[in-house]
Amino acid sequence: MEQERVQFKEVLPVAIVSWTGALLEWLDFYVYAILAKTLAKVYFPSHDPLASLLASFAALAIGFLFRPVGALMFGKIGDQYGRKIAFLTAISMMMVGTIGIALLPGYETLGIFASIGVFILRIIQGLALGGGYGAAITYLGEFTPDHRRGLITGFLFTTPAFGMALAANIASALQGYFGTEAFEATGWRWCFVIAGVVVFVVALIIHYLYKETPVFTALKQIRRVTSAPIKELFTNKHYLWLFILAWIGVIGAHGPIWYTNQLYVSFYLGDLGVDKKLTKDLLAYATYVVLWTYLFFGWVSDKIGRKPILLLGIYGNALIFPLTFYLMQGYANPPDKTMLFLLVAAGTFMNGIGYSGAMSAMLLELFPAKVRTTAIGFTYNMGYGVFGGLTPFMITLLLKITGNHYLSVIIWATIIPMIMGLLYLFKGWETKGERLWEELSAGKFAHKALILAGTMSIGEAMKRLQIEGQRIAIVTDNGTETGRYLGIVEERSLLKALVTGATINTPLKEVVVDVDEVYASARIIDAIVLIQQYGVKGIAVVDQNKRIVGYIDPRYVFNEVALISAGVKKPFTERIRVEEFMTPAITVKDNTPIIEVTKLMVEKNVGFIPVVNADTGKLSGVISEKDLMAILCCEEGNRNKPVIEFMIKNVVTVTPESSLKEALEKFIDNKIRHLPVVRDQRVVGVISVKDALKLV
Repeated sequence: MEQERVQFKEVLPVAIVSWTGALLEWLDFYVYAILAKTLAKVYFPSHDPLASLLASFAALAIGFLFRPVGALMFGKIGDQYGRKIAFLTAISMMMVGTIGIALLPGYETLGIFASIGVFILRIIQGLALGGGYGAAITYLGEFTPDHRRGLITGFLFTTPAFGMALAANIASALQGYFGTEAFEATGWRWCFVIAGVVVFVVALIIHYLYKETPVFTALKQIRRVTSAPIKELFTNKHYLWLFILAWIGVIGAHGPIWYTNQLYVSFYLGDLGVDKKLTKDLLAYATYVVLWTYLFFGWVSDKIGRKPILLLGIYGNALIFPLTFYLMQGYANPPDKTMLFLLVAAGTFMNGIGYSGAMSAMLLELFPAKVRTTAIGFTYNMGYGVFGGLTPFMITLLLKITGNHYLSVIIWATIIPMIMGLLYLFKGWETKGERLWEELSAGKFAHKALILAGTMSIGEAMKRLQIEGQRIAIVTDNGTETGRYLGIVEERSLLKALVTGATINTPLKEVVVDVDEVYASARIIDAIVLIQQYGVKGIAVVDQNKRIVGYIDPRYVFNEVALISAGVKKPFTERIRVEEFMTPAITVKDNTPIIEVTKLMVEKNVGFIPVVNADTGKLSGVISEKDLMAILCCEEGNRNKPVIEFMIKNVVTVTPESSLKEALEKFIDNKIRHLPVVRDQRVVGVISVKDALKLV
């Protein structure tokens, strides 16, 4: 069974809905940024226009500053409960913030409470975007095939620029429809109404039509979902280093660059005297013209790697600012529309190199699945939300300090990013080629296998299993890892062979269980499905050359010991009684011959049987298939001896009234997997680790 190949047509619907949802989140968020000067008059009136604008930018910035908090909030949801639910909840929250601004009365009506209201609603939007975009990247990324990750996730990276451009177009169209005066008075509210209503429709579509990602589904099925992704991100030294590298060296370095290109350039041109509507149109159309670069350079990164593309995006972009922003001063008054468009487009083109599918692919490949939503969301929003989101505020602040608009832009958007990018230049590595399934591949869960030759006898194989403490063995023609794979044998299959005509001298090749092997690159969940289909306790894992690399044991895959230990600490386990989940007991009398016990165990497909006194019917011992292996492997005469001679007499039991917690503690303390349930020394049922884990 090879690694699953994902077809583009299977990813396309997910890509469309992820792109649309992310686009509308950015549209909702950026409507405020585009209308910052208008909203400054409505919610932050002041005799000093610069102070009023600073207050409006502060409300803009606070939305950005709360994005990392939202990333942690929704990252926990995404890593603990699912990528889809995190994405969906964030979109719904964004709608609340957007409609809230549309309906919030101005300063003239509410006074200072209007200003406070804007800050609160911007915080809501910041939390939503902080969580939603990281969830969207993870949601789409975990559906994509490895060799197309840069290209496909590059679609998502068009959404911030497209969202801002669309916001500018909507504002421009409504301004043209209402007229400048009416738009400044009330018409601007329709921008927020339109954005909020449309995002609600998309949220409904996602809820009803789209499923959870296959990676998170696999994590959940094998019980590897973490309940504390935030704690793991910050306490695991390796995870923390990955975060610092991506945050400072890549995302943080590009944040001021991106927002200077996509947001501050319009304010810069406005300060040079260019008409507000023209600046919006220039930015919008320049963005539309170069949107293809976000996908193209993602595709290029699929070919040559992420690192060279990302470094070109940081340093190439930072170094173009001194030229383009200097030239804008000469073409602004009177405005030369063609030259201004080319200068703005040059910046947006360079944006499309760094802020492309190369970046989303790098983030997806850098972080492990169990903390991926939290790590991607927090890293992205610390870089773009904090460093990037502060761009208008910081350049305006530098302008107030230096008095030189051009110098302020160069300090923030050229010098600082180039310094930060040095971390990635010298300490970063290439992530292209990393499989998102790698940590969930069969090879990662494979244990060293006991390999036996097909010519070995059943009796000898039973001895080897006992000595090695193994439940299964892999059989090859010559008993080595490079031999031709024949199948597997396990305790129960060998016992079955003995009760259906084989002897302890029969060679394994005659009784081997014909079970397909799995490649190390196959998904672990596919291996588990195969184990369940064959009804075996394990399965062989091979490399691409068919060499045995180990075997899969579901007990270790599902991390039973850790789950039982965790279950003991959960309060609900004290409330559940054993009688609620025990299964009916299959018992044998203590004078039953061993061979008959073996036949019953094989027939009923159980690995544990309580033994009762032939006269009183009370529990007197237990016998397991492991015990039977030791009994039957050597002495043929043991077959007809009574079970009382071999059974385990010191039996650990529970009563029907015992709690699940008590049962779990007994599993751990005694290192056993089955417990007889007794009342008045009579067996009324049996519980197993498997039964208990269904509840835990």
